[in-house]
Amino acid sequence: MTPMDNRTTAIVVNRHAGTVRSMGTEAVQALIADAFPEAQVSLLDGSDIEAHVRSLLGGGAIDRLIVGGGDGTLASAAGLVAGSSVALGILPLGTMNLIAQTVGMEASLGAALAQLRDAQAQPVDAGRANGRLFLHHVSFGLQPRMVRIRERLGYSSRLTKMLAAARATLAVLVNPRSLRLGLTIDGQLAEIRTPGLIVSNNLYENARMLKQARLDEGVLGIYALSPMPLIAYLRLAIDVLRGRWQDNVNVQEQRGRRVGLVRHRRLRRDSRSIQATVDGELALLDLPLQIESEPGALRLLIPSATSA
Repeated sequence: MTPMDNRTTAIVVNRHAGTVRSMGTEAVQALIADAFPEAQVSLLDGSDIEAHVRSLLGGGAIDRLIVGGGDGTLASAAGLVAGSSVALGILPLGTMNLIAQTVGMEASLGAALAQLRDAQAQPVDAGRANGRLFLHHVSFGLQPRMVRIRERLGYSSRLTKMLAAARATLAVLVNPRSLRLGLTIDGQLAEIRTPGLIVSNNLYENARMLKQARLDEGVLGIYALSPMPLIAYLRLAIDVLRGRWQDNVNVQEQRGRRVGLVRHRRLRRDSRSIQATVDGELALLDLPLQIESEPGALRLLIPSATSA
């Protein structure tokens, strides 16, 4: 574990992240410059971040890369950093910031920057879905449908994004659809019917947010919903708000190190892909799909009071 001080740091921020849009770029740049006067700082469009990170890593001149944005931006950068000696830091500037919550990052930009000054680099696990890295989860069914509708509705701020998400959630729950899948967990095959399936990087806590208990156990969490009427979804929502969702009878939890996924053999045998979200970002994944845990895939900057 190495403190942040006296190391070469690059900070890359998605200029369209919710916090940047609400605070303004000048205020964000001022806070970063105050906390990290020695760092290379870039505020970029989301579409330009991957190429810029590749350039930074290819130059071999940085020891730490701090990424500001949402979970999707972070996962994209993590996929490039994984396997290298560069440590990855998180500035939680998105809507959900799920990985940031897991590692104990503060929500405010100033407080998060202060944490990163003294953060320690620790090895953490990642998951891979057909080779694509994820830090939090891959989801099928309900969430991809909700994200598609939310994006179609459009939004211009964090508030309007949340409102669009609420409308999308209602639209999906009023008309739920079930997937029929062949699910293999560590070689054991089962045929399931589910409206929503999540495969997580390590296991979730029984809490209000889908937050991992740890990031270093080298396992995948598999969470499948049972088909249910609308009233049961409302009860599940209440359990989520109470932090008791794992106790709900319509949630089945399993664990494993390798998960395989195919369409149910009696349905669309020629189907070659499945709609998913990977750390909240829409993706079309090829079938058959292989999801694996990759222990110690990358080094993540963890606030000093938090363990991975």
